[in-house]
Amino acid sequence: MSKLKGIGNNSDLLNLLVGIIPIVIAMIFYDQLPQRMATHFNAAGHPNGYMDKNWFLLTTAVLLLGLPFLMKGFRFADPMRSNYTKFEKGFEGIRLVVTLILSVVMSIVVFVNLGYSVNMQMTVMIAVGLLFLVIGNYLGQMRFTYFTGIRTPWTMANETVWRRTHRMAGPLWMLAGLVFVVCGFLSPQFAVPVFLVTVASVTVVPIVYSYLIYRRLAK
Repeated sequence: MSKLKGIGNNSDLLNLLVGIIPIVIAMIFYDQLPQRMATHFNAAGHPNGYMDKNWFLLTTAVLLLGLPFLMKGFRFADPMRSNYTKFEKGFEGIRLVVTLILSVVMSIVVFVNLGYSVNMQMTVMIAVGLLFLVIGNYLGQMRFTYFTGIRTPWTMANETVWRRTHRMAGPLWMLAGLVFVVCGFLSPQFAVPVFLVTVASVTVVPIVYSYLIYRRLAK
C-alpha cells in the first residue's frame, strides 16, 4: 500500500510540474502577450476566438492544475475504487498524458500569440492522436469502475462484457490515434471528415459490440 501511495505522490508532483509549464512561459512573456489573446482556432488553423490574457492565465491554471486532481478525486469517490489498484500504472499514465498534451497545446497557444508561426491543425490532431494511442494502450487493462472506461448499459451490467469490450476497443483506439496523427498532415477538407468519421467509429463500435456480447452471454 505504501508503494502505491508513493507512486501517487510522485505522479501528483509530476502532473504539477508539467501543468505549470505554459503558465510559467506566459508569465515570463506576459508583457509581450497581447491583451486580447487568440485562444480558439478553426479547422484551417486561423484564430476565431479570443480571450483576455488574464482570463487565459486563470483558466489555464485551473484546467492544468485542477484536472489531474479532479481525475484523482473521481477515483476516490468511485464505489469501485479498490479496482483502480489493479491498473494503477495505466490510470496514472493516462492522467499524466492528459496533463502533458494540454500543457503542450496551451504552450503553443502562448507562442502563437507571441507571433510564432505554428500549424494549429497539425498540433491539435497529433495531440489528440497521441492521447488516443496512450488511452488505447491502457484500455485493455482497465478494471470495472464507474468513472473510467467505456460505460454502456451492457458493460456496467456484466463484468465479462466490460472486459471483452475494453480488450476490443484498445486496438481500435490506437488505430484511431494513428489516423488522427496522419490527419495532422492532411489539408482541412480531408482531415475534418476523416476525423469526424473516426470519432464516430470509436464511439459507436464499442457500444454495438458491448450490446452484442451481452446478448450472446445472456443466451
